Amino acid sequence: MGTDSRAATPLPLRECKVRASLLLKDLSSSDALRVARATERLRKLPAFARLSPSELVARRESIRHKHALAVIAHEQGFSSWAELKNERGEDSPLEVDFDAFFARDAGVFLNRWFSTYAEALASHRERGGYLFPYRRQFFICEADCLAARGVDTTDPDWERMGRNWVEPLDVAARTRLGQKLIALGYAS
Repeated sequence: MGTDSRAATPLPLRECKVRASLLLKDLSSSDALRVARATERLRKLPAFARLSPSELVARRESIRHKHALAVIAHEQGFSSWAELKNERGEDSPLEVDFDAFFARDAGVFLNRWFSTYAEALASHRERGGYLFPYRRQFFICEADCLAARGVDTTDPDWERMGRNWVEPLDVAARTRLGQKLIALGYAS
C-alpha cells in the first residue's frame, strides 16, 4: 500500500473493469499486435511471468477476468485487485460480469437483443430462452449459449427464477446461480 508507482490519475473502478474486459478481447484478437501487447501486459503477473508469449497465447482459454483485473490493478500501482477496490472504497460483494460472460463466442449463437426490457420480456414470454441484462440492453439466449460457457442449464434454479435474470420469480435462485457464475470466473 502507498507505493510511489500509483497512477497519477486514478481510474474509476468501472473504467478499470472495462479495461480488463478489453485486455481479454485483445488477447483473443486476430490482430497480432493486439495479442502481443496483451501477452506483454499479462506476463507482468507472477502466474504468467515465466511463460513465453506463444505459451501464454496457447493457454488463453484458461485466462480469466480476474487475471485481467489483476493486470489493471498492477498498472494502477496496486498489488492486487482487492487492494485497488479497498483503496477506492468499493466493498460491495462480487457480481456477475455479463460483459465478460457474453464477450466470448456470443456471435456463434443466434441470440435476441432488445433495447427495452418490455420488448425483451414480451419475446421471452412468447419464445422462451434465458433473459439477461447487458449494459443498457437486454439479451435472450438459448441453453447452448450458456452451456458453451460451462453453465449447467439443467440446474433447477433456472426454472425457479423463470429464466429471467432481470425480474426473477425467485430471487434466492438467482443469487445461487450468480454465485455459480462467479465461481466460473465471471465476476466483476
